[in-house]
Amino acid sequence: MEGTRLLTVAEISNWLAVSQSWVRDHATGRRRPILPCIKLGKSLRFDQKRVAEWVASLSQTARIQ
Repeated sequence: MEGTRLLTVAEISNWLAVSQSWVRDHATGRRRPILPCIKLGKSLRFDQKRVAEWVASLSQTARIQ
């Protein structure tokens, strides 16, 4: 993960076009599917590459069903 910039809840929210509460709910496991995140104390951060892979896996799952 060296050199990777971690994104904030607001940045992920804008990128995925969802609310910040949606991001928090899915990152903390309150709702499914669980959004991959990194907890730094009380803060949530996101590796853009891992989130992009997560989105891709969801689109592949949707086609299979």
